[in-house]
Formats: sequence, C-alpha cells, structure tokens
Amino acid sequence: MTVEKKAPRQSGIELLRIVAVTLIVAHHLVVHSSFSIMNEPFSLRRLFYQLCIMPLGKIGITLFLLISLWFLIDGKRSLRLSCRRIWILERELLFWSFVGLTAQYIVDPQSVNEETWLNTIFPISRDVWWYATSYAVLLLLLPFVLAGLKGMGKATHTKCCIALLGLWGIVNLIPGSYLDIYINVTGFIYVTVLLSYYKWYLPSLSNKGAAVLAIIGSSIIIIWNIVLSLLWFGESDKLLTYINPVQKEWSLPILMVSFGIFILFKGMKFRSRIVNRFACSAFAVYLITEQHYFRDVIWTQLVSLGDFYHSRYTILISLIAVAGIVLVATVMDFVRQGIFCLTLDRHKGRVFDRLWDYVEKRAGKLRSVLKE
Repeated sequence: MTVEKKAPRQSGIELLRIVAVTLIVAHHLVVHSSFSIMNEPFSLRRLFYQLCIMPLGKIGITLFLLISLWFLIDGKRSLRLSCRRIWILERELLFWSFVGLTAQYIVDPQSVNEETWLNTIFPISRDVWWYATSYAVLLLLLPFVLAGLKGMGKATHTKCCIALLGLWGIVNLIPGSYLDIYINVTGFIYVTVLLSYYKWYLPSLSNKGAAVLAIIGSSIIIIWNIVLSLLWFGESDKLLTYINPVQKEWSLPILMVSFGIFILFKGMKFRSRIVNRFACSAFAVYLITEQHYFRDVIWTQLVSLGDFYHSRYTILISLIAVAGIVLVATVMDFVRQGIFCLTLDRHKGRVFDRLWDYVEKRAGKLRSVLKE
C-alpha cells in the first residue's frame, strides 16, 4: 500500500493559495458578467475591471499550478501514485458536482437534462472544471514527463526551454498568433518544463530578484492596457486583440509576475494554523464558484457587475463581494471536509489501493498465462 507522508505546511505558500483563488474569483466577477466593461469610457474604474478580465485570473491560475508543481517535481512519482491522486481528486469533484445538481434540481428541475447528468457523473472527462481536467491529465503524464526531462540532462533541457520560450513566449506575443496553448494540459506541461529546469539547475532567485521580476511583468501588463486603451478608444474588439498577447494564459509577462510572487511567498517563514486551515479549502472555492449552476447563480443573480459598475464605490463593492464569496465557499467546504472526515477520509485511498492491488495481481496472472 502506498502512503504519502505529508511535510509540514509552509504558511507562506498556503497563504498564496488563498491569494490565488481570490484573484481567480475577482476574474470571474468580470468575465462571467453579462455587462461589457469594454464598451464603457476609459477610466481608472474601467482599468481596474479590465485588468480583472485576464491578468488577475491568469496569474491566479499560474500560481495554483506553480504551488502544486513545486512539490510534485521532486516528490515521489509513479503511475500508481498519480492515479491515486486523481482518485482522491475525483471524490471532491463528484461531491460538488452532485451538490450543484441537487441545488439545480430543487430550484429549476426543468433545466436538468442528460447533459447535466453526464457532467455530474464524469466531471473530469467532460471538462466541467478545465483546471481539474488538465491537472488530472498532467498527474497521469507527470512520471513520464519528469523522467524524460531528467534523462535528457541539463544541456538538452536548456535547449528545450529556449525552444518553448521562443515558440510560446516570444512568437506568441504577436497579435492574432495561432500558437496559443490556451487552457489545457499543454500549458501545464510547458510550465512544468520551465519550473523543473529552474529547480534542478538554476540558483535560487533572491527576494529582490523576484520582486523585480514581478514588477517588470506587472508594469508591462498595466502600461500595455493603458496605452492601447487610449489608442483604440471605442474599438473593443481590436483593443482585446492587441492587449491579450501580453496577458493571456502562460504569456511571458504573466509567468514573470506569477513566478516572482511565488518566490516571494515561498520565502515567507512562518506558521499559522488559521492560514493553513483556510488554505485547505482554496481549491474548493474554485470548484464551487465554477460549478455550472452555482456560477450562473453567483454572477447573474447574487453579484451582477452591471448593478454597481457605475456606483461611486464600485471597486469597494467588488472587493467586498469577492471576499464574501471566497469566505462563504470556504465555509461550505468546511462542511464537506467534516463529512469526508467521518466517511471517506477515515481510510483515505484504501479502496483505490485494494482495487490497484487486485488489478495488478490479475494482470500478473494474465501475463503468466500468455507466456505459456
């Protein structure tokens, strides 16, 4: 039986989980709203929401991935361990899928159809949460990807990083480029190649260097948004075409900001039981707020950007709304954790271990038969 020993939780990194999911929720406040801010006059208010459209959410996603990869890259890896992690991940996905389905059936039973049921029962393969699906595929491939990267050595790994940075970093900055790796496992592997190279072969970046990296990346994104917004006033489609290359998923400025922030938080040496406790639910906040039914209710009924965009206190209202949603979703997950503690987590992963051992044993017998 495979048992993973957990290292003491570093509260700096745990705090970063909370920051990451808060950025993602702020991003969803804008992108899931039916209100189009790009048609509004350019102002400090619009700039704030404009930055929420892409940069904040993409930074949050990258931070989540960097945190996970940092521990996975040098941790124990095998196909069995990867499948075990996917099994445990699937339990949480199924829980929130069925909670969302139940709420939807109670409130609007007519909207529940075969697509809803398929999404509920097969959340990973149906890509209900794109991040969870990509992460599960990454876990499956990671033992082989890391073995290949380790086996190729520093020189070849260096060339691989240069090739990928040239393709998806520099060339992909061209507006309208069709080299976009978008939101799928390809982007996850891209980040894995870069982060593993840093961790295995490069000296640790100082806090000062990390801060400079984050500031340069942030400056590029903010200045680019301001300049192009003033240049193409009233042409929202053209504006987004030219702005997005510097702020979409895995762009160089986004990676610079995310990696700089990650290094800064990783260097924080403190322990907080409260931070660690809340961080345990950070991923669940994403799952809850991005579950199809809950997402529609949250961003169209409970918190609709169009209702307060023109308010004098719009930014304050948004910050309070985002914080409130994160807190409520966290409390909801505390309930889920309590249920799991009394049921599934009493023998966490035991069913998987027994199934794997059984299949492995039967496969061994099959090999013996085929050899005869």
